[in-house]
Amino acid sequence: MRKLLLLVGLIGSLPALGQIEPPNAPQVQDDGGVPRVYYVHSYDEENWTQAGLGDLISVHVQNFGSLLKQTGETCSGIVLFIDGMAVRGLRPTSCDAVSGHVRYRLLRTPQSDDVWHLLLGSPSSYTRTVGISVGATDQFSVVSSATTFQLEVIPRAKLFLFFGILGAGGLGFLWLCKRGGLIRTGPATVPVLKRPYNLSLFQMAFWFFLVAFAYSFIYMIADELDTITDSVLALLGIGAGTALGASLIDKNKQPVAEQASAAVPPEAGKPLETHGFLKDLLNDDSGSLSLHRFQLFVWTLVLGVIFCGSVYRGLAMPEFSATLLGLMGISSGTYLGFKVPEGKKESPLPELAPKVESD
Repeated sequence: MRKLLLLVGLIGSLPALGQIEPPNAPQVQDDGGVPRVYYVHSYDEENWTQAGLGDLISVHVQNFGSLLKQTGETCSGIVLFIDGMAVRGLRPTSCDAVSGHVRYRLLRTPQSDDVWHLLLGSPSSYTRTVGISVGATDQFSVVSSATTFQLEVIPRAKLFLFFGILGAGGLGFLWLCKRGGLIRTGPATVPVLKRPYNLSLFQMAFWFFLVAFAYSFIYMIADELDTITDSVLALLGIGAGTALGASLIDKNKQPVAEQASAAVPPEAGKPLETHGFLKDLLNDDSGSLSLHRFQLFVWTLVLGVIFCGSVYRGLAMPEFSATLLGLMGISSGTYLGFKVPEGKKESPLPELAPKVESD
C-alpha cells in the first residue's frame, strides 16, 4: 500500500517539475500591448540557458493573452521559432495563461526536418547561439529579446562515443584491408600479404565504410534513423556490381591461365604479387599505368569528399544528381570493359628443339 501511495505521489508531482523556474528568472507584467518574448530557459539546473534535442524549454511571453486570442484560445496553435525559422509540426507540451509561459519538447518532426538540418549542420562547437520566439502562425513570429539561448548542437558524450567507434572501426578496417585480405585478390596458394590489392573491392569497401559511419554520426547527433537516400543506395549498388563483374571476369580468365601454366614449366609461371597499394590499383596486369583504372579511382575519391562534406554541412546523406551517378556508372563500366582483355596475352611456350628426321 505504501509503495502504491508513493507511486501515485510521484505521478502527481510530474506536472510540477515543469513549473521549476531559474532563481534569476525575470518577472515582466503585461502592459496591454503586443505579445513579446522576454525570456527562455531550459530545465537543466546546471545550465538554464542551454538545451538540445529531446530537452524541455519554457518560453516566457509578455501579453500572452493577446497571443492566445490569435490562435483561437488554443495553446496547441502557438508555433515555436528558432533563429527566425518556424519549427512546424512541433506542438507545445503545455502552457500557462496566467504566467504567460509556453513549454516545448525539442523534437524533430517531418515538417521541420529542413530547419533542424540548418540548425545542427556544419557544427563548429558544441553549442550554437540562437534566438527563440513564438508566433500565432508559422509565417510570423512575435518580437523577442531572447537572442542568446544556447542550442546544443553536438552532445559531448555522444561525440566522444562516436570518435571512439570511428577510431576503433577505422583501425580495424585498415587492418582487415592490409592483413586480412579484405580488398586483396589472388589464389589461396599465395600468402595474404603478397596478394595484390583489387580496385573493385577497394571501391566497394570504401563506400561501405563511409556510409556506415555517416549513418552512425547522423543517428548519434540528430537521433534520426531514416537517412539512407536513393543516391546512397545507387552508390552501394555500383560498388557491389563493379566488384561482382570484376570477379566474374577474373574467373573466366582462370581456364586460360591454367592451360598456359600446364604448357609452361613451373618456374616460368609466376603468380601475381603485390607491388604496393597504389600500383596494384592503378596498374593493369602488364604493370603499366591504366587510364580507366585511374579514372575510376579518382572519381571514387571525389564523390567520397563530396559525400563527407554533405553529411557535415546538412547532417544528412547527400542526394547526388543523375549526372554524377551516371558518371560513376560509366567509370565503373569502362573499368570492367577494359578489364576483359587484361591478362589474356598467352604466356610464351618454351621453344622446342627442332625435330630431326632420321634417315
